[in-house]
Amino acid sequence: MGTGIRNFSCRDSRNFQKVVEAILTSDGLPFAEILSAERIERIFVKHGGLFGLHGVYTTAIMVWSFLSQVLRDGKEASCQAAVARVASYCEVQGVDSPTEDTGDYCRARAKFSAAALRDLSYEVAEELQQAAEPGKTPISC
Repeated sequence: MGTGIRNFSCRDSRNFQKVVEAILTSDGLPFAEILSAERIERIFVKHGGLFGLHGVYTTAIMVWSFLSQVLRDGKEASCQAAVARVASYCEVQGVDSPTEDTGDYCRARAKFSAAALRDLSYEVAEELQQAAEPGKTPISC
């Protein structure tokens, strides 16, 4: 995994920024389309950290909303904005939406297993590394 960073170019940086901007301008929880609930659940079960099986704030919804939250800044990074994105997602899915109260969201977010989040990020990074173009040389910025 170590050589991938050295091969990251300015062009890659611009492409990455375009992807981030597309995600940030999407309504609801765009990571739901990128990172499957099944993958999230499998990894969190492995670490004994699966939660919210019968509520609004399932483990998958929390991972998706948290990723969306940390990529934003200002008021869009607030818990209140994250809850609004979850509500939008729930509305589109036709399921019960959370209340506007951020307490339940924050309590659910506090249940994250650091080890599960680490393994999830490693697994995704490894897949991306394998899918990357072999032999790509870095371009100086």
